[in-house]
Amino acid sequence: MKFSIFFLMGLGLFANSAAAEEVKLNEELNIYYEQAGSGDTTIIFIPGWMMSTDVFEHQIAHFKNSTRYRALAFDPRGQGKSSKTLEGHTYQQHARDLAKMIEKLGLNKIILAGWSYGVTEQLAYLNQFGSDKLKAMIMIDTGPDITGASREEWVWYLNDDSDGYARSFTEGIIENREKVVTEFAKWMLEDPSPENVAWVSEIASHTSSSVASIQNATGFYLDYSRDLAALEGKIPLLYIVREEVKKIADKWIKSNTPSATAVYMGKHMMFWERPDEFNKALDEFLSKIDAK
Repeated sequence: MKFSIFFLMGLGLFANSAAAEEVKLNEELNIYYEQAGSGDTTIIFIPGWMMSTDVFEHQIAHFKNSTRYRALAFDPRGQGKSSKTLEGHTYQQHARDLAKMIEKLGLNKIILAGWSYGVTEQLAYLNQFGSDKLKAMIMIDTGPDITGASREEWVWYLNDDSDGYARSFTEGIIENREKVVTEFAKWMLEDPSPENVAWVSEIASHTSSSVASIQNATGFYLDYSRDLAALEGKIPLLYIVREEVKKIADKWIKSNTPSATAVYMGKHMMFWERPDEFNKALDEFLSKIDAK
């Protein structure tokens, strides 16, 4: 079975030489994060729904000897090892938490790299705080709009929820948590082995069903298409998207951010299951930025 790498938290160090730390944002909120590497540009990896820094272990390890980039992954409030606050579980508030973390850590040159609903969080940051501190943006397997009229749009849910998909992640996570988490884990993985599904499920166990439901329900209404399209030609953009939605995603990307780089591979957790392929695409994108 795949186990978490967080067994050395008391020492603040992990087997992959990443530092584990917390930053206090206010009296009720501590944000847990891992970081590795050095340099004045920080790549901030943002996990998706119910997930944590664990999922980015291969990316943190990849940058541990970097002198050009620092890689940082964190647990949003209510997830992983961060504070389990009663309130604040919208992606707009998550973005305000992100901005406060950036301020507290003194970060000024940033590449945001969100995955799944983490993309929504980074776009909520862009919407509220602009792009002044952003050196680039990386969107991992999610578009800027959550709902649409049909599956021909790059969205997660249908406006009328005629397929019941949104309901399953809003009501279903409360009514039948184990089934929803297990099925979601299997869907995300190319290799849905019992060990891998158990690992994903263990990560999800640190987020309550009520918080997960609220996060999903409030995300349903968000559309940051204009915010993302407005970055066209201003900063480098990279999309890394699962292979099965290539046609739909490519249409949106080429229509709205034609100068962006788009790479397609694997399934929803391709960065974890295909780390060499994913990290190579990431390095190639960063090399283009460095060349400018």
